[in-house]
Amino acid sequence: MIRFIITTAFFLIIALLSYNYFFGTAEEKEQAQEIFSKGAEVVGAGADLLKSEYQKYEDGKYDEALDNINDLLGKLKKHGGELLEEIDSWEQRKDDWEQKKIELQKLQDSDSDSIDEEKVRKAITELEKERKILESEGERIKEKAE
Repeated sequence: MIRFIITTAFFLIIALLSYNYFFGTAEEKEQAQEIFSKGAEVVGAGADLLKSEYQKYEDGKYDEALDNINDLLGKLKKHGGELLEEIDSWEQRKDDWEQKKIELQKLQDSDSDSIDEEKVRKAITELEKERKILESEGERIKEKAE
């Protein structure tokens, strides 16, 4: 949308300048001529800049910078991939933990007399240990991601 607006504005200005250059008053013609001259100067300066920078590129000015960027991107891919694998693993273990919690909650809510209280207490203790481990690993992953 912005590209369309800028393009339209550019062509509108060119059309207005062209109209003033050919059909405008003497003052408008002079103003249009001045603007076209400045535009030509800007285009020429831009072309000179591009030639200069291209020559610097050919001479190797940007080789080190490009190598540094390439190394950085390689490191990000490597560490980013490892981090994504860690996050996926952590999320899978968290989902397993939540499923165990739901099953334990269902077991506690049932009115069955055949529930072994000792097994339930052990399961709760194990679940709590697992929660603490997941919590600390989650914090470590979060810090690593930042």
